[in-house]
Amino acid sequence: MDRIDALRLFVDVAEAGSFSAVARQRTIATSTVTLAVGQLEQETGARLMVRSTRRLVLTFEGETLLADARRIVAEWDAALGSLRQDGPLAGPIRVSATNDFGRIRLRPLLDAFQERHPGIHMTLLLSDIAVDLVDERIDLALRSGPLPDSGLRARLLLRGGRLACASPAYWARAGKPAHPDELAGHNCLVLARPGAPIAAWSFQEGTRRFTVKVSGDRQASDGDVVREWALAGLGITFKNAWDVHNDIAAGRLETALDEFRVDGIDLYAVQPGGLPHRRVAALVDFLAEALNRPE
Repeated sequence: MDRIDALRLFVDVAEAGSFSAVARQRTIATSTVTLAVGQLEQETGARLMVRSTRRLVLTFEGETLLADARRIVAEWDAALGSLRQDGPLAGPIRVSATNDFGRIRLRPLLDAFQERHPGIHMTLLLSDIAVDLVDERIDLALRSGPLPDSGLRARLLLRGGRLACASPAYWARAGKPAHPDELAGHNCLVLARPGAPIAAWSFQEGTRRFTVKVSGDRQASDGDVVREWALAGLGITFKNAWDVHNDIAAGRLETALDEFRVDGIDLYAVQPGGLPHRRVAALVDFLAEALNRPE
């Protein structure tokens, strides 16, 4: 039997003065209560109670253990309560996201969440490379999908796709392509990851999906740098819809090839396996509501 459970039953017996009364209160067998006290006596090497047909009397060792047992059980219950009660959210949350999404969309939302819950301590790690959640002690990662099969838990936050977009100045100078094949004649801004630059952009024509190899005079490992180049009129970028949502709404970027867009590149909240802490679950709920709120 778990030692905390044994101590709890020992305290109950000492207060009730009866093995059978505790068994009835807890809806367990009297033998289970007897076993718990016997386990403690075996571990302490001392008789804790003197039993008779009429009453139970604590020995000196039993009285000594009773004081400690009450304190230990109370501290254990308090520790569990601080973790799972409905009190204020508090404690650290480590969040991972891509550079541009983290800076543009996520950071203001994390600030708003902390305003509601000032006991939260947030760490935001930005990288366009997927980090190992366990090694980096990440509580929550925001990743685009479809996601590979893994032992991680994922919740859909936002549906989307990738958009070919550039500044109005670039389109005025170079013209908008009518078909993805025409991207070969444009300066395309490529997000470069170690050993695998994203130089093949995916499109769909009817039911046929296909990729187009693109090239240009600039590559960067930081998605936000690629976006800034596009805003400066230096070429076409291929971005997740939520990364350029504000720029498109403000007219800083304009899309092309929308009829060839591939959907299903959705945004997910990804967490390590196991039961998430209440503060992390609350953050996921907050992000799901905020990201889908009409502007």
